[in-house]
Amino acid sequence: MPSNIAIDILPILLLFLCIFGAKITKPLSSINSKDYLSLATCKSYRGLFAILVILLHLAQRTESGVLFRYFTFTGMLPVPFFFFLSGYGLQKSYITKSDKYREGFLLKRIPTVFIPYIIITAIYWLMYFFLGHFYSLNEIIHSFIIGRPISENSWFIVNILIFYVVFWLLMRICKKHYFMMILGGFIWYILHFIFCLKMKYGSYWYLSSHLLIIGMLYAIYEQNIIILFKKNTLQKAFSLFVTFFLFYIFSVKTELIVGSGIFANILSISSALINPIIFVLSALAFFLKIHLGNKFLNFLGEISLELYISHGLFIKVLRSKFIYIDNELIWSISVLAGTILFSYGLHILFQAILNVYKRTVLKPKVIN
Repeated sequence: MPSNIAIDILPILLLFLCIFGAKITKPLSSINSKDYLSLATCKSYRGLFAILVILLHLAQRTESGVLFRYFTFTGMLPVPFFFFLSGYGLQKSYITKSDKYREGFLLKRIPTVFIPYIIITAIYWLMYFFLGHFYSLNEIIHSFIIGRPISENSWFIVNILIFYVVFWLLMRICKKHYFMMILGGFIWYILHFIFCLKMKYGSYWYLSSHLLIIGMLYAIYEQNIIILFKKNTLQKAFSLFVTFFLFYIFSVKTELIVGSGIFANILSISSALINPIIFVLSALAFFLKIHLGNKFLNFLGEISLELYISHGLFIKVLRSKFIYIDNELIWSISVLAGTILFSYGLHILFQAILNVYKRTVLKPKVIN
């Protein structure tokens, strides 16, 4: 298929989305250590990386563009940052809210992702049904067990659900002993890693979920880490990003560099585990100097979960037996536009259901 450079308008639009409303911390010698990870700012990050996930999956299905095709190499960027923000947010909330945060934790947290997971699975079931494939309940359960749920990209949701339970156990067992919480978190990750290998799950199940623990660790030692970035912030950010890039090259070219075998596999997996950590640290260093944020990014951040779990629907439907958009730019734009509109509707639906849940189930339980 010939390269269609018109699709390169999408990376340009993404760049514009990033820089529109962005502000450099002033004075230049200072850093933005107060709100670079505030709720509002993190919402912008989530919006940006949610769009990056969609562009990644679009690029994987095209051969177009001089710039656009390079999105296929961004797989290790968005999800690790999502995991980091989740781990950071949980730990930060526990540090600031203490014992109150533990009260009704699972009742509050689990439905926020479990209800969307059930609904999106039902929507995927309907889509496949109309496309001519009927999934029985046994097949749906089997797809879940073998690590390939029928709702695409929902492995992320499953990881988050499991980690909510793990984090609740860590709060109950370790109390305010934060080091023990981190230790317990890493033990969980090792067990999770082994389980995924034994079950032959895709590597995406375990190559980024350790950022949940890194997020917890960062929340605990945040002030100490910020001190390390107070001087020469941008230089350190660029250095970390270059290191990330070199680790990435090594992780994908390990066999060419050191050959094959067990040692090469260990090196490849190790670099693949370290690389997301370096990327997240480099991004945080940049965010200490450059404040991202605008109304559209905030809007995308508000519906980032819905964007993540629903874009696979439009990728399939808009190239199906009912609708087939051959032009890759029109197809990509249609996927993006359809996903954003559909996600907004999903968000309204999810919030309505969760509000009913809070009034009828959560409030009485918490009070009692």
